[in-house]
Amino acid sequence: MTLQTPPSWLQAGSYPAQYDRLTAQALWATTGTIGSSSLAVSPNSPVGMSVRVASGWAAIVGTTTTNMGVYTIFNDATDTLTITTADPTNPRIDLVCATVRDAFYSGANNDVIFQVIAGTPAGSPVAPALPANSISLATVAVGAAVTQINSGDITDTRVAVTTNIPETGDISSVTAGAGLTGGGSSGAVTLAASVATNTQTGTTYTLALADNGKLVTLANGSSIAVTIPLNSSVALPVGAVIIMAAYGAGAVTISGAGGVTVVSNGATAATPVIRTTYSSVAAIQTSANNWLVVGDLI
Repeated sequence: MTLQTPPSWLQAGSYPAQYDRLTAQALWATTGTIGSSSLAVSPNSPVGMSVRVASGWAAIVGTTTTNMGVYTIFNDATDTLTITTADPTNPRIDLVCATVRDAFYSGANNDVIFQVIAGTPAGSPVAPALPANSISLATVAVGAAVTQINSGDITDTRVAVTTNIPETGDISSVTAGAGLTGGGSSGAVTLAASVATNTQTGTTYTLALADNGKLVTLANGSSIAVTIPLNSSVALPVGAVIIMAAYGAGAVTISGAGGVTVVSNGATAATPVIRTTYSSVAAIQTSANNWLVVGDLI
């Protein structure tokens, strides 16, 4: 096949239905359901030897020959399909599918049907092959001598349609920053809040770049001096938040290095002291070399 002319929907043009199906394939790349609940298979109610197919949409790529394009099908109400009588001795697996029949390529019918293709009873049965121009919806395990089909007997085989339309945008990946885990560069991306811990047991400690978004625990029997460094030496970003907690008997005093201004509601505003063991505070950089310390202070 060469370039098709006239193109689809040219004013006063005349072309076969195949051209419209190929236009649809420019949108729908593969056979699949359109919508997560479309054409789902479930037991009948009341249960018996039948199943139901839900309403919904699907795209079916023609497979009888090449370049058939995509058939778009729609079911506007629940359909009930009969499962044939179970074999008295061996189980079998049936296939539930939707099939497009196009007499231009094969056979005498021009329609789309739901069908249940009965498998061959066997000790270890397998599902039948999917017919041409079809979408698989479910397989049904039909046990020996059963008289009803339950939800546990049905395996969903639907797949979602894929598109040829490129997904473009400004975001190529999501990276977890301070205090977060997760991220990714494709599909659904999840970020979860988390707090890593930096355990300190000495009597002096200077906050580090890696402390941003962390909990710094300070445990010593003697007094502990925590220093907030000058931005030119440790480039913590504006908005950085560092949580500090006293984990020992020693009093924890927070102060800024030369050139760093600390403000707080503590009794000594520029050099606040964490109140007692297991009390905690947050140090927030409000602008370069300016920090606000809030929390359980004295």
